[in-house]
Amino acid sequence: MNRKQLLHSIRNLSKEQCEQLGVEAPFKGQGGLKAVEAWLGDATLLDADGNALPLEAIFEDGDPAEVSLHAGMPMMDEVEEATEEASEIVADEEAVQEMVTLSVRKELAKRKHLALPRTSGITMQSNRKCAKQFASAEDQYLSAQWIGAKLLKQPSSIKWWNNNAPSGLKAQNEGTATAGGNLVPDPLGDSILAVWGEHGLVQKVARTFPMTSDTLSIPSLTSGSTTYVVDEASSISESSAVWGAVNAVAKKRASLMKWSAELGADALWSMADTLSDYMGRSMAQKADNEFITGDGGASFGGVTGLKNKAHSFVTGAGDTWAELTLANIVSTVGLLDDKYHAGASFIMSRQFYASVVLRVIAAAGGNTIDSIGIGSGGQPQLLGYPVHFSDQAPIATAVDIDTMYFGNWMDACVFADRQGIQIATSDHVDFASDQINIRATSRYDIQVHDGSAFVALATASS
Repeated sequence: MNRKQLLHSIRNLSKEQCEQLGVEAPFKGQGGLKAVEAWLGDATLLDADGNALPLEAIFEDGDPAEVSLHAGMPMMDEVEEATEEASEIVADEEAVQEMVTLSVRKELAKRKHLALPRTSGITMQSNRKCAKQFASAEDQYLSAQWIGAKLLKQPSSIKWWNNNAPSGLKAQNEGTATAGGNLVPDPLGDSILAVWGEHGLVQKVARTFPMTSDTLSIPSLTSGSTTYVVDEASSISESSAVWGAVNAVAKKRASLMKWSAELGADALWSMADTLSDYMGRSMAQKADNEFITGDGGASFGGVTGLKNKAHSFVTGAGDTWAELTLANIVSTVGLLDDKYHAGASFIMSRQFYASVVLRVIAAAGGNTIDSIGIGSGGQPQLLGYPVHFSDQAPIATAVDIDTMYFGNWMDACVFADRQGIQIATSDHVDFASDQINIRATSRYDIQVHDGSAFVALATASS
């Protein structure tokens, strides 16, 4: 490849190629070596064989300053020069595109330095269908081999890992376990988070913030400026926005499961599914329990949930679910300040939805069994607002309790995430029973900071 072919290629990159390569736009500078290197940054252009292009050698052929790119119409001599060499460029277009593709792939691998790489070119020894929380069978297979190699220390898995795992994953050493756990590969971490997201509620409805340290102060507007009626030539009364702060403190949550040490290679596939599903469900249940019922104590990670955060509520027509009415639900919706209604939704258990909501809707008439409580796309709705389910909300009738919540959860609470998922193992605790303990940890905080952004429907006291 000569200099002109190279310049033609990098000046005509598509938007997608630029994003994948890690540059903001196609090359638009003067056609010199230093300008191209400055545009590339840390990127590397490869030839058709996957080797780095010798940019210095390419630019030694002729004066680099002779080639330039204009924002408007090209100069006549450039048009003539481009016309003469058009056939040569077109002839090598396939090679150029292959070079660009290889360069993009290499850059994608380099840009994954903050997380362990995803699968790429993994050779599987099984044709089984992957579990739904994994993006592909290759993802589940790699996760299974990682468990065997890094957690269970199986010789066959270690051999496979050393020969087939992406280089970024191979570089992970066992020393990281002494710091609290092994950073899981993207496919396994994603599968745990997928299960967490499917079965959990708080991350779906709350405003989420990443944490770069164990504490995070999030600005919160307490009150805004005031608008006044002003006479001509009169001074305007001053008013300022008042800002508060939501202070999040990350606390560690851990989930523990046991697995037999006598685990064959064939069982690793099922273990990847079981581990991700078990850990994901456990994390989701814990986070939702804190979000809804937290009392601020140590067992709830210091989280004060919806139940114990001061809030307004409507007292129902009786002290049991059977006595609650549609009018009670309508009154609850009307109790919420108008500014919170855009984006508001319900939170309740499926038991309450089936026992109370569907009953009062059916009694209102004008519905069929196929349409009761169902919104567009199959999303359950009530009075035009979405309904979110959680079994951490009350699942049985009782006296003087919140039965459901209605509010704008983006305004009411935040979910601050300190880290992803870390996994560690120990074969010492249950050594006599030949079992391995597997621990998953995550660090986060939940702050229900605005009690005026939600309301509740409560049963009456006896």
